[in-house]
Amino acid sequence: MKQLFKNKWLCGLFTAVVFVTFFSVVSLQSIQKADQPIDPAAKRTLIKAQLETMQAEIAAKGHTFTIGVNPAMQYDLEQLCSFRPDLSCPALFAAEGIGNVSVNISSGALSTLPSYYIGFCGTVKNQGSCGGAWAITAVSLLESAILKQDGISVDLSEQQLISCNPWGWGCNGGYWANDLLLDPGVALEACFPYVAMDVPCDTSCPTPYQIQSWGFVNGENQVPSVEEIKEAIYNYGSVQAGVYVDSWFQVYTGGVFSQCINKKNVSINHVVTLCGWDDARGAWLLKNSWGTGWGESGFMWILYGCNKVGYGANYIIY
Repeated sequence: MKQLFKNKWLCGLFTAVVFVTFFSVVSLQSIQKADQPIDPAAKRTLIKAQLETMQAEIAAKGHTFTIGVNPAMQYDLEQLCSFRPDLSCPALFAAEGIGNVSVNISSGALSTLPSYYIGFCGTVKNQGSCGGAWAITAVSLLESAILKQDGISVDLSEQQLISCNPWGWGCNGGYWANDLLLDPGVALEACFPYVAMDVPCDTSCPTPYQIQSWGFVNGENQVPSVEEIKEAIYNYGSVQAGVYVDSWFQVYTGGVFSQCINKKNVSINHVVTLCGWDDARGAWLLKNSWGTGWGESGFMWILYGCNKVGYGANYIIY
């Protein structure tokens, strides 16, 4: 009888935590979108209470990752997450018949892959209030490929992709931008610096860095297997991939992220770089575009498959 009472009490406590957390997360987004100014002290008090509620749920569920205040919390998710599959897709590369090239994993190379691997991640960028992650991750692919192949670190211009693409993409979002790496290529950051705004294209900047081709790891609209993504990271330096992001993701500060939502109707809303893995943790090393003040110096460990991470994974050949 005592055990039954204890189980009912724990169940009730967990339900209450989930209930309060739901409204806390909603409130967190609501204060970010509020039209009226909010007293800074009141906002700090509300955020502290919300984080405490979320931390209680982490403890109740046995998660081991940590959360806290970070610079990304000054923006709402619509600003941070602007991956837009609904936008028109570029047709040039696909029309040439070389855009959708699946990774060949039948050679047996997978048996030689290590259980822990950090590829060529490059530096962490900060998109600020501009929804330009689609450009930042495309450039990240090229920077990591150059680092892998040539052994040099280059800083390329995300702003050029945002300002000069022919499809009207910008801080309001975009899709896979790898075609731009093929033609016209990418300028140096020093020539066209990132300003986190939609500004006119600077056509005076040369574009010395281009790719040979690119492809999806295993199709455009699915999450490839863990083995396929590993193979792509190992061979090409890193991969670009989609993931579902919510308030839990936004407040992440460390550990292995495991607050997963994997329902079929979950929409991918953000794009990131995957550049490593750890089988002991069962997790990918994810590089975000929210600056080094978010997560573990801009990175996250996230469980394989969590929040559909790896969706539409793609790679480039430099």
